[in-house]
Amino acid sequence: MDTSVWQFLPITPTTRTYRAFVLVVLALFEFLTAMKLFGSKGPHAGAITIMRLHRLTGYVFAVYFAFISWICLYLMARLATAGNYQLDARGALHGLLAFSLFGILLLKISFIRIYRNYRPYVPLLGIIVAVGTVVLWCFAGWMFLFLVGSAPPRRWRCRMRRIT
Repeated sequence: MDTSVWQFLPITPTTRTYRAFVLVVLALFEFLTAMKLFGSKGPHAGAITIMRLHRLTGYVFAVYFAFISWICLYLMARLATAGNYQLDARGALHGLLAFSLFGILLLKISFIRIYRNYRPYVPLLGIIVAVGTVVLWCFAGWMFLFLVGSAPPRRWRCRMRRIT
């Protein structure tokens, strides 16, 4: 591990998987707050508070998503410079889904802030981002944890030759 850049943040594939699970929790929270406001009929007590919480959590989600994506791109670049790194189908699909979700999230925010005529599409884009985040983590993170957990444990042996 390159400790010159990541001294404050130890990054292993397992810790990266669990840090990415925070995105799933944030996405589910965003989905539940949006469904509380827009998914049911009638006025809600505390609707303004829920909306502000939804907005704040959405910005935290966007920043954290960009941070996790930056970490992943950095590690891919580091592996590529180390040599003999081949991008497999799972990694390519993972990256495609991540970039697509981030683009949809930015499109949703721009529909709310800039292009107000497209506001009717915002709830659908929010559902796509929430479901896509869960699917992305299940495809990459949960599968990784499943594969690591099902691997037989390694037995480390000291292979020292006897000097006679």
